[in-house]
Amino acid sequence: MGEQKILLETKKLKKYYQVNSALQSKKKKYLKAVDGVDLVVHQGEVVGLVGESGCGKSTLGKTVLKVHSVTEGEIIYQGEHIEDYNLAKMRPLRRDMQMIFQDPYAALNPRMTVFASAREPLTIQDMGLTEEQKEERTKAILSKVGVTEQHFEKYPHELSGGQRQRVVIARAMITNPKFVVCDEPVSALDVSVRAQVLNLMRRLQRETGVSYLFISHDLSVVKYICDTIYVMYLGKVVEKSSKKELFENPSHPYTQALISAIPIPDLYTDRERIILSGDIPSPVNPPMGCPFHTRCKYATERCMESVPELRDMGGGHCVACHRIGEF
Repeated sequence: MGEQKILLETKKLKKYYQVNSALQSKKKKYLKAVDGVDLVVHQGEVVGLVGESGCGKSTLGKTVLKVHSVTEGEIIYQGEHIEDYNLAKMRPLRRDMQMIFQDPYAALNPRMTVFASAREPLTIQDMGLTEEQKEERTKAILSKVGVTEQHFEKYPHELSGGQRQRVVIARAMITNPKFVVCDEPVSALDVSVRAQVLNLMRRLQRETGVSYLFISHDLSVVKYICDTIYVMYLGKVVEKSSKKELFENPSHPYTQALISAIPIPDLYTDRERIILSGDIPSPVNPPMGCPFHTRCKYATERCMESVPELRDMGGGHCVACHRIGEF
């Protein structure tokens, strides 16, 4: 990929939610949704963020965009520290930083037509365009994502799930953003439509050079569209690598289990499925030591006592495991 410029970076980013009720003890308890994450997104790169439901993927994506406030840590966008920016300071950056949501129906205003929804960011952002230019740009982006003119005046409930998601993508891309958080953008769609939407997103990325932070629990989807992949577990990154290296040489026991669960469309190829015991611990009361030790068959006493650092094993392949290379 060469030496590309860093577009967005987080350092030790944390997002905690206080969960005490008035009836509970005075000692404050926190849900540690994102717990000290370092993330790097280069210009023109598609970074995947994977893990089970509840691991903090979506919270990380929304915190990076400042939809959620930062508990602790840094967010650096184009060399600028934005972790403490308020709504007014973030407004000019919204043109560059957009989001594609998981549920296209919930993401669209049911009272607005397709055309009005796609055009809305141009109304909110002062981009110096005339009304005629706004109309032309809206028609162009809707056409590019495959929404025909006959659908322009329709409302969200009159569209299919795939059509609605195309409108959401058009709305995110209409301001020519540099960075887009894609929060499970195809998980709510029928399987037959997913490939079409993924192909559309990949084509738009290649044409515009936009960077994606692509959040998904489906490793096969991430394998198709991403360049670099981060694996999250209980609010922490446990493995990070290039796509090729991660799938050929998964090194963390959790990543190995995730990859073993990907179906293989070949009757004659058999892969040993790694079944994880137990459930993900509560992020309110995470285990001491390695967050994964309660479900890991390789766990030792050291794993129960100290948290492993994310170490570079060479070539940018980073793993957070005390026993790396032993199994």
